Amino acid sequence: MGEPEFSLFLVKKGLIDKADDRFKSIMGWRDVDLFRQPLGYLFPADAHNRVGRLLDRDDIRQFENVLFPKVPLRVKSGGYINFDMRITTTEGVDRRLDFFKPGRERQPAAKAQPSERAADMNSFFNFVEDLLASPFEGDLDLTMVSMDSLKEGSTSGLTDHEKEAARDEFMAGLQRHAVGGQVGRLDEASFGILTAGNFDESAFEIEMQNVASRLDIEPEKLAMRSANMAMDDRNVAPEKLQQALHQARGVFVGDITDKQDIKMLSRVVDGIEHNRQLIQDALKRYNYKTSPRLVADQAASISIAILQQGKINLEGQIRRPDEIIVLADHPDISIEHDLAQLEDLIRMRKMRPDEERRHPDFYELCRSTMIQDRFMEALHDMLRDHNERPENLGFRVKGLPPVRRGGLHWDALNRLAGRGHPVWIDRFGDAVIDPDALECLRGGMIEMPPPLMKKLADHLDGKDLMSRLVITWQAMNVQVVSADLPDYRMKSLAQELGITVALEDAAEAGTI
Repeated sequence: MGEPEFSLFLVKKGLIDKADDRFKSIMGWRDVDLFRQPLGYLFPADAHNRVGRLLDRDDIRQFENVLFPKVPLRVKSGGYINFDMRITTTEGVDRRLDFFKPGRERQPAAKAQPSERAADMNSFFNFVEDLLASPFEGDLDLTMVSMDSLKEGSTSGLTDHEKEAARDEFMAGLQRHAVGGQVGRLDEASFGILTAGNFDESAFEIEMQNVASRLDIEPEKLAMRSANMAMDDRNVAPEKLQQALHQARGVFVGDITDKQDIKMLSRVVDGIEHNRQLIQDALKRYNYKTSPRLVADQAASISIAILQQGKINLEGQIRRPDEIIVLADHPDISIEHDLAQLEDLIRMRKMRPDEERRHPDFYELCRSTMIQDRFMEALHDMLRDHNERPENLGFRVKGLPPVRRGGLHWDALNRLAGRGHPVWIDRFGDAVIDPDALECLRGGMIEMPPPLMKKLADHLDGKDLMSRLVITWQAMNVQVVSADLPDYRMKSLAQELGITVALEDAAEAGTI
């Protein structure tokens, strides 16, 4: 890091103690003008609250490697000059603020290992939220970049060694361009960074092509793609910001299909409201139904259950609502959707012939619905009103936190199981973490997420590990089911591992 133009020294988190001579020379202030003034005194009025919130943080050290671009500082004679700013904690709550000419200094890549340089998605999005609330006025973009050749099962032809070398260079390159050097992992091959409005995608692609040549990898094998979202609304509410970040990530990695433009934060926020309205309108018009998928034991050639997935009419197509929004981020929508679907499912189940009611139905439940007290009460009333037994209605819940963390989701799952409902989750690896906490799964089902199966299948001891986990689950009276596996190779692998129960493939979205 080069030498700063000047520095300010603070005490008690936000009071100015002194400034160095260069600051006084450039900005025209004297120590007597600034002594014990709040730092906000040197910022525009609309930045005072943001400065205060930043300096009051107990975890301020997480920003010590962040170079805040274009921070406006007041000149004594009038007006403001923009400088890049860096915060350093000195002793206790004391701070030193170093200021640089805009754009001159950039963070070098850290020397950490690649796996340590990428934060998990939620931690990275929290960092984005905090940075938006900071005082600088420079442009910010969320830049999402993917190198699809790094994905497990990629057809790029790269060897494991080439993938590892390319990933190291890819991560180091991203970190050099990231504000604060922070990189967030969106999925196994996709990452997010904040850029100061000057990220040149074409130049970065050329940079990566040069890396490929240096590694003796054909550049076209890297298959890089990127997307930018301008953070054009600094005043968006934290909850809406998190929803928008998750939505943009879902669209970029292909989990969500959204016709709205993701190039600006404000448009993503508007697009979410549009999609919410589509779902609410469909529910009001009773344009919804559950879509059944058979669960069968292929070895015994018998059906054992039916998975029911709630779908609604979205602009002429029958689709799951989580295909257009991150449903777990919208508990008010998820509970209305799930209760409406369950009411119909329980009512229609009683009208089926006895032969079709021999096996339980599993409803695919949003994890945000499950933890709401209203859901448990409404479910109890539905079963009572239709004289249905809990053991005939199970729930598939995906995306739960690890069992060792506990929390509201596992409390709710235990309550469902305690009432007699069979449960079906995808925390396959948790069998060896805390078996005593998994009593709720007895008589239920466990599935292995396809990404985990891909990862372990290519590991030296991966197949043996998976086989042992399958045996462990089966010994706990839990059915192991293969679900939503993408290709024949993985379906064959599931059978090799002793997984005979399979969920039939989902039908394509229908039209009306």
